[in-house]
Amino acid sequence: MTPEQQSNRADEAQYLLSNPLLQEALAAIDAEVVSQWEQCPARDKDGKEALWQLLKTSKKFQRLLTGYVETGKLAKENLKRHEASLLDRFKR
Repeated sequence: MTPEQQSNRADEAQYLLSNPLLQEALAAIDAEVVSQWEQCPARDKDGKEALWQLLKTSKKFQRLLTGYVETGKLAKENLKRHEASLLDRFKR
């Protein structure tokens, strides 16, 4: 993936992460899963495991988006440095 693509991806990920509706939906999912996990009988190990996996998947989704934003920030910085370097060479 090119730095430009990473930068665009970061912008899209940041848009999603800052979207209040998405944040509300993710928080509702997490709260519902935790609630169901707490209500799940101790003997239902498979049910508890499935709920735990759902919670982990939700958190992983959020971490992936955050990772895309961070990668994009690095790509933007590298692009700026590259452009500055090219400008310096052109001035010489």
